[in-house]
Amino acid sequence: MDFSFIDKMQQQRLSQARLTSTELHNRPTLLFVHGGFHGAWCWSQYLEFFVQRAIPAAAIDLRGHGGLPAPPDFARAGVAEMAADITEAAAALKTPVILVGHSLGALAAMAAAEHVRPSGIIMIAPAPPANVDVRLMPPFPSEKLISPPPPDRANRWFLQGYHRMDIDPYLARLCPESPAFLNDCYRRTISVQPSWVQGPTLCISAALDDTPLHPAGQDQAVAEFFGAELQTIPEAGHCLMLDDTLKISAEVIAAWLKRNKLQ
Repeated sequence: MDFSFIDKMQQQRLSQARLTSTELHNRPTLLFVHGGFHGAWCWSQYLEFFVQRAIPAAAIDLRGHGGLPAPPDFARAGVAEMAADITEAAAALKTPVILVGHSLGALAAMAAAEHVRPSGIIMIAPAPPANVDVRLMPPFPSEKLISPPPPDRANRWFLQGYHRMDIDPYLARLCPESPAFLNDCYRRTISVQPSWVQGPTLCISAALDDTPLHPAGQDQAVAEFFGAELQTIPEAGHCLMLDDTLKISAEVIAAWLKRNKLQ
């Protein structure tokens, strides 16, 4: 896996998060939001794809992620705190914003939309809000940070669409996660409203997603709730931006942007 592109990009520290951005224009900027255990680094190859097509793009390291030191109260940092980071990042960009959230990052992006009022939203293998009725895993213990998954579980949870052996660079960048962030999904505490999104919506689903972690039908339910276009990528695992199909999902986004006159 190659993360060299984002490692060379310009970074801006925010109150508790960090923003990495490409050259920006007056057109809407894609603001990529990572999910649990990850950081902005997971978007490196997506960012390179969109930069090559002159599409403005940025990615956020939410507080305690991507190598940022975990704040003392990180175990209590949930979706509301992550959404505050996204809102601050969107304001720092000083352009219209299209939120692109993956997994738990999609739920945080949905919540942030109340204040960001994005030009559109793209939800990739999204965690559902409380007002979408789907079956979820039991909550995690809330007393301490949740360690990143070991290699076999990381492969099963995240990398079903990645068929090479070089995952050590990926594992080295995973970070401990706030149980509050995870449990805001699993305890169904966060409700959102589709009306917070001013523009079109897209939901991208991975056909090989791990069904105990990400139940069948979840993406379809989220798409229906938002009235979103739904695209399913065959042979893709949960982390579509990292696996062997990443160019397919990136092309889906680029085509959606063009179709909706957002670029």
